[in-house]
Amino acid sequence: MKGVLVTPPEEKLISENFKSYEDGKHRRYNLLFAVNGGAFAIVKLFAEKNAAAVLGHLSLRQLSIGMIVLTIVMVVDIFMFGEKMRIAYLPDAFGWQGKTVLVLIGTLICVGWFLVA
Repeated sequence: MKGVLVTPPEEKLISENFKSYEDGKHRRYNLLFAVNGGAFAIVKLFAEKNAAAVLGHLSLRQLSIGMIVLTIVMVVDIFMFGEKMRIAYLPDAFGWQGKTVLVLIGTLICVGWFLVA
């Protein structure tokens, strides 16, 4: 057949793997930012007078420590996911640039929580 573009099976497989990688990475980053954003909104409640009634016995320090731990766990999860995808499916994915960005984002979020505490 002339004029028909056929995608070789290996290109199609790489495309599907890349889509899986991007979707997984996107979901993990979204979770990281959503949880931290929600917790920062809770911190804003601490500034109000009736915060103790809304938040029970949770202290700002406890919330901050919990969010630092969660952020570290999420960064490790994203890092391990990226490494697994790079090793198993996409050798050119999750290079030093992506690793640097992930570690910097995690560090900045943790520093923010440390300053809140």
